[in-house]
Amino acid sequence: MKARWWVGILLLFLVLGGYLVLSPYFALRGLQAAIERQDAAALERYVDFPRVRENLEADLNAAMAKELEKAQDNPFAALGLLFAGSLIQALVDALLTPEGLASLGTGKDPGEASLEEVRQWRLKRQGLSRVFVHHRDDPQTGLVMERQGLRWRVVRMVVNP
Repeated sequence: MKARWWVGILLLFLVLGGYLVLSPYFALRGLQAAIERQDAAALERYVDFPRVRENLEADLNAAMAKELEKAQDNPFAALGLLFAGSLIQALVDALLTPEGLASLGTGKDPGEASLEEVRQWRLKRQGLSRVFVHHRDDPQTGLVMERQGLRWRVVRMVVNP
């Protein structure tokens, strides 16, 4: 009787360990399938759009401010700053679509890359609750997924502006 308890506990730990190891891969496959099918409802399950949008806008605004700071002597820098907000908004809107996500890391504009490009994505662990998903050809640009409860969701998009 005691041996059955130990076997049950061992099996429970094996299942939990398997979940910790394999669940981000299952989430990545679901995200890839949602992008390929252009299924917005399924994509909502895998992407925390408000959080990704907020983080991406902040990153792009910071990069734009850094570039404009370098060009302080340029009289057109202030003019560029006026248009930067709408340009960044348009870029974020284009990237947060199935076509935009598929183009991530390919060097192509959203809509130019095939939706099948997502099959080239690789996963790199950054701890027990965080992974970085990137295209095979560009390990610097990609998506950060975090565990939220029992599921994994994209919470940040890392781009090289």
